[in-house]
Amino acid sequence: MTEPITPASLLSAAATSTDEAGKVAELRAAIPVSTAGIYLNAGSNGPLPREVDAAVRQVHEQELATGRGSEHLMDDVEVRVNELRGVFASVLATDLELVAVAHSTTEAVMRSVLAAGLKPGDRIVTLDEEYPAIRGSLAALAQRTGIDIATVSARDERGAPIADEEIVARVSELCSPPTRAIVISRVSWISGRILPLESILPLARAAGIISIVDGAQAVGAMLDATDALDPDALAFPSQKWLLGIEGLAGLRISRRALDDGRLQSPIAGFLAFREPALDGRGQMHDDARRFQTSGFARPALVGAARAAGWLSMQVGLPWAVARAGRLARDFAAGAAAIPGVELLVGPGRHATIVALRVRGWEASQLVEEFGRRAFAVTRRVPGIAATHARPASLPALRTSWGFWNTDEEVARMLELLTLVAAHTPESLPKRPAIEIIQR
Repeated sequence: MTEPITPASLLSAAATSTDEAGKVAELRAAIPVSTAGIYLNAGSNGPLPREVDAAVRQVHEQELATGRGSEHLMDDVEVRVNELRGVFASVLATDLELVAVAHSTTEAVMRSVLAAGLKPGDRIVTLDEEYPAIRGSLAALAQRTGIDIATVSARDERGAPIADEEIVARVSELCSPPTRAIVISRVSWISGRILPLESILPLARAAGIISIVDGAQAVGAMLDATDALDPDALAFPSQKWLLGIEGLAGLRISRRALDDGRLQSPIAGFLAFREPALDGRGQMHDDARRFQTSGFARPALVGAARAAGWLSMQVGLPWAVARAGRLARDFAAGAAAIPGVELLVGPGRHATIVALRVRGWEASQLVEEFGRRAFAVTRRVPGIAATHARPASLPALRTSWGFWNTDEEVARMLELLTLVAAHTPESLPKRPAIEIIQR
């Protein structure tokens, strides 16, 4: 019989080598927030490395001293955008000409949806665990244009997660007219579940359906064969797992979509054109740059490129992904063995996000308790509304594990999870308060 994973067994059996321990310590020193508490919310915003802060400050100070309106500085925006495109392409292991820069994942996803040129009566297929901004934008588009949104649930009639094969089957049933596009995440922002795109995307391609993937919880958190998956559009942010800047994102457009014109950019900034357009005519770039707008700040561009570059070259993306995945699996395995704890996704089916509920506790109470007792930064994710076929799901506590976390932090979180699961919010022993006396 296999012994259950406990905080003590994790620490005694930790396989971290001396070399890796030294590397982790060095990296944690370069990421200040990682030593201030247990940082477990890269799914919202990744921790900011000192090097990124220094790069942003340097450009800010230069602009403060000499201004932002010099012609050569305005031209430099395009240079910085292309640098960021190159770093994003390196992270994805894809070609530079397929990558554009956007302002957010939601913007990149919805620009791709608009680029599909959908008409009244056309259908978009999506999942019930998609990000609210995406679901809301699709709803607004449907109300305005008369397209139809078909939402596939990843849960059964009892609210339990269904198998990958069932998700594929449910999507497959909708891969026929009037479906024109599918909008789906690689990793669920709620549960951390890795969705079976290896099976879904070929179905879409075979049916001539445009595939648009939200990679917000995947790019930088797992290693994907992007060119093999090859969705028509893949959107991802700078500020989450790539440790970069808010207000910047990447967009990869497939060569297929570029060549056959199935996606026509509905909005184009000056960065989309080879030369300025005039009198309703203009020659756009023949690569993914045609999907770019404008309004990018140089400090942000430099910071985002420095962050993803630092992650790729100094940390090592394969090592970072492998370490984060191991820590997440260790935490999930330990949590699954605690009575009263319910994982939203079983061990082994998630990426670096582990989401859970504890019997008798509200998710917001868990966030507060972990923050109070361990200075842990976690977050509450909402439940999913009920439908005629499925009950509503409850909110959950979401933990996002990164390479900067440690085995000791896994053990501490499991220790606290065991404590709260053995109590109710009313019976949990109160943590002693520190009284501050002002003189």
